[in-house]
Amino acid sequence: YEANSVDRFVSTYCLDLLSEDDMYGVLDLAEQCLDKERGLLLLSGITWGYSAGSLKVFAMTAVWELLYIIRRKKVGGCRPQALRPYLESRGWRIEKMVKTM
Repeated sequence: YEANSVDRFVSTYCLDLLSEDDMYGVLDLAEQCLDKERGLLLLSGITWGYSAGSLKVFAMTAVWELLYIIRRKKVGGCRPQALRPYLESRGWRIEKMVKTM
């Protein structure tokens, strides 16, 4: 892709499969190819369940993380991530964040 030529860069449940270095590589690629004025980065993935009063969601996420550590194949190699710190460390401005569950 040409630099600054893409309106949308979409990644659904992909970054949680990558190493941190590879994930930063994807974010850098997105930054290079997105139009500086109207380009949007759209991400979805597994994150930690820190909902107020939701012990069930927190427990499910903790079990997932444990399985990732001891039996990675059981969870398809995916791990919970908090993407906000990664994005903010690269200077991304977060316009909207939607949490489900």
